[in-house]
Amino acid sequence: MKTKNLLLRGMCLILGLGMVMGTMACRKQDKPIVILHDNDSHCEVRGFAKLAQLRHDMQAADTAYVGVVSSGDLMQGGLEGTLSQGQQVVDIMREVGYDALVPGNHEFDYGTPRMLELMAQLGRERVTCVNLSDRDGKFFFPDYVMVRYGRTKVAYVGVLTPTTMRDEKAAFITNEGDTLYRLQTDEEVVRLTQEQINRARRAGARYVILLTHMGETDVPLTSVGLIERTYGADAVLDGHTHSKIAERMVRNLHGQEVPLTQTGTKFAYIGKVYIGTDGRVRTSLIDAATVRGEDPRVMAVIDSVEQVNAPIKNRPVGETEVRLTILGEDGDRLVRKGETNGANLAADAARWACESQMAMVNGGGIRGDYKPGKITFGDVINVQPFSNDYHVIELTGAQLEKVVAFGCSALKTEDKQKGQKGELGDFVQPSGFRYTFSVPEDRVVSLEVLDPETGEYVPVQPDKTYTMAVSQYSLGSYDDVLKYCHVLRYNVCVDNMATVRYIQEKLNGHVGQEYAQPQGRVVIIK
Repeated sequence: MKTKNLLLRGMCLILGLGMVMGTMACRKQDKPIVILHDNDSHCEVRGFAKLAQLRHDMQAADTAYVGVVSSGDLMQGGLEGTLSQGQQVVDIMREVGYDALVPGNHEFDYGTPRMLELMAQLGRERVTCVNLSDRDGKFFFPDYVMVRYGRTKVAYVGVLTPTTMRDEKAAFITNEGDTLYRLQTDEEVVRLTQEQINRARRAGARYVILLTHMGETDVPLTSVGLIERTYGADAVLDGHTHSKIAERMVRNLHGQEVPLTQTGTKFAYIGKVYIGTDGRVRTSLIDAATVRGEDPRVMAVIDSVEQVNAPIKNRPVGETEVRLTILGEDGDRLVRKGETNGANLAADAARWACESQMAMVNGGGIRGDYKPGKITFGDVINVQPFSNDYHVIELTGAQLEKVVAFGCSALKTEDKQKGQKGELGDFVQPSGFRYTFSVPEDRVVSLEVLDPETGEYVPVQPDKTYTMAVSQYSLGSYDDVLKYCHVLRYNVCVDNMATVRYIQEKLNGHVGQEYAQPQGRVVIIK
């Protein structure tokens, strides 16, 4: 009897194993999976139509399952976002139909409640962000987003850079200093990410892909650092730094290579993740200019949005003889690490509109160029899309020096061989003062203020008090330096409207040769 029971158990075991092996064979991935992705599109709305068309073409070919995901910064950076507080962009995205996305830091520009409202319209179940909670620690989004492609489950885990709490301070903290929302610290982010990867695996995910809005450089916890401190992710689709990365292999905590990719900005490229039937995961970039056609359903929404915006977009502001740019001669974003003539115009507009001795604008708040010729209201909005309020504060010369030093703090990290850009969105673009910063010495070596009576620059006096126009964003971002400054006037004007008025009223509608070149307000010694 005992032998018979053992025999029966053995037969059951063999049959059971056969059933398991048969089930595994049935669940084998029958064709590749392609995941198209974007990041930092910043209201480049026609890119959505190309993305949707590319997905349609791949689906029609029926050679792979196709998904679409995003790594954030979608709803700010252009006219469509600014005029509608992101609504017009969401309307277009809904027609595209995203499988999963993580919010970027600029999704918070309209406030956290507005961000949550917009995410709900896209489908809260499609949004993932492991480190965003209320002040009591309650998280807003699912641990991960699970999507089935054929028989294969792919989980997406979203991570937002903790520096968003500093950069978008007004969206997290009240004017009285009460924290309403929070992003967990770097250590907590690593822990939470690993927990969600493990949970997704236990829930049956064959592949786990991180959607990160972190950037690979210039912050304490980068996407590279997150890979190095975790395991179990098959690929990382990044955003935030506007980098063009087709495929960078980074070793994870267990020494396995994980592909990291990023598409640049404004749909210059569309990302492509290819998961073969052999399980191999590869990433690449598709030049958006090579995509033939635009999805007609998405274009119908875009056309209706453009029709609504046309009267405002085309409203004339003035004209310019010269190109006003944020770029250097090498095509790099000079505005975040040096002086540009486009920044000169924006800073002068702030000082004039606020009637202050000085003004500063942060380089990251100026997003585009004015081409020679007509300037429209839409042009101004696209260059300064964030609609930041300017305040007038009092600060001493010593505090001003600290502001300049903070704005230049990233310059010493520039190393093109290592991919470190040495740039900062908080880089100070001045009006009414000028400065020289030495990178080797890591200090401000010269700081002068414009004397309105003589038109000459004179050395700043450390103990003297000056008035300066500064944006709401900078007031929060420079909190450690500016928190003790007295605010004389709140909400004097909005940044883009200050520029409109400056061109129309101060310059009589004409930007001339005085802005042809940077005016020597910033000198960086390397």
